Amino acid sequence: MFKDLLKGLLAGLAVKLLDNYRALSLQLLKIEATKSYLRGVQMARLSAIGVLGMGCMIGLICMGGLILHAALFILLPWSLEAKAVLGLVLGLVYVVIGGVVLRVAMDEKTWMDKSGATKMLQEATSPSKQD
Repeated sequence: MFKDLLKGLLAGLAVKLLDNYRALSLQLLKIEATKSYLRGVQMARLSAIGVLGMGCMIGLICMGGLILHAALFILLPWSLEAKAVLGLVLGLVYVVIGGVVLRVAMDEKTWMDKSGATKMLQEATSPSKQD
């Protein structure tokens, strides 16, 4: 009888400890999930701010280029054909520069480095240091 009582007491203690462990594990999981969610919200916010800023800068650059070219074509005392050739050359140069900048900005290696994914992959694939 004493043996059964001791077994029941130990089983009850084990259940209580496991229940506490389960509750703490769930609480830790909720905290980690919340941290990940907040990081995601922060990244989305910063991305939106970046997109808006880039949109404003692109708009300003386009307006400046348009005004610059209009002033250049009005003020130059060249013939209409010479102004047209100059416009074609400037347009071609802008298309090439824009393509190069877009290619560099959309490069996978650049995105991996800037987002921190390269560092995360290195940490995940490196052998863990156990003392």
